[in-house]
Amino acid sequence: MSDLNILREQIDNIDAKIVELLCERFDTVKNVAEYKKANGLEILQKSREAKVLSKIDGREYQDYIVEIYKVILETSKRLQGGIHGD
Repeated sequence: MSDLNILREQIDNIDAKIVELLCERFDTVKNVAEYKKANGLEILQKSREAKVLSKIDGREYQDYIVEIYKVILETSKRLQGGIHGD
């Protein structure tokens, strides 16, 4: 197998892990939405979003990771909105 194929296989394995973790995250987001709904809480909590993004500060590839996280957070809010009924 060529070096390029080995590297691509590594990327495929990493991608599979990312997908699994995203599914786990979205399952947890659904649980959060159900909790918020049951307790009359708002979906959007900007302080929480800022806290999540602050954990990326100083990381290698920070700008790229923040871009990806913004999409994840927006998707999470849409998922919660569908459950929350807002």
